[in-house]
Amino acid sequence: MALRKILKRALRRFGRSQRGAATVEFGLVLLPFFFLTFGLAEISMVGFAQASLDYAVSETSRQIRTGQAQTSGVSQAEIKARLCSNFTSFMLISCDTELYLDVDSFTSFVDAGNAITNPIQNGNFDTSGFNYTPGAPSDIVVVRAFYRWEVMTPMMQSFVANAGSDRIVVSTMMFRNEPYS
Repeated sequence: MALRKILKRALRRFGRSQRGAATVEFGLVLLPFFFLTFGLAEISMVGFAQASLDYAVSETSRQIRTGQAQTSGVSQAEIKARLCSNFTSFMLISCDTELYLDVDSFTSFVDAGNAITNPIQNGNFDTSGFNYTPGAPSDIVVVRAFYRWEVMTPMMQSFVANAGSDRIVVSTMMFRNEPYS
């Protein structure tokens, strides 16, 4: 009984005490604050990577669309290197292992729409169907670039990741090649 009274008084005294209140309040606010701060930074970086990849695909695809890549015999590795140089002008990234390129040509827009599939299936990123076929004059060409972004904040993986623990950033361009000769 005496122990019960002592505990009751101690809890009342603890409840009335103002010492350390700021520390406790800060501790309660700290976790959500850091979660929001790191989450915002992660989302911002992924958005910046997306914008940079869109720019790089647009600039690199121009060489295919105008026929410069086909007439000068530019290989997939060279196109990927140009894509990488346009992409990395804004960011420090690893193009060799994390950047993937898929270039396919078709005779009609309908064929292109029916043939393009999503390489992310069941949380896995499958690059086995990627090609490099820049096409001939007046062909329909689809250029897709994929960058495997490693999600840096572990608590954000469930919100941001779309392939395992990574975010696959995608940029696609579909166009008709110019009638170059």
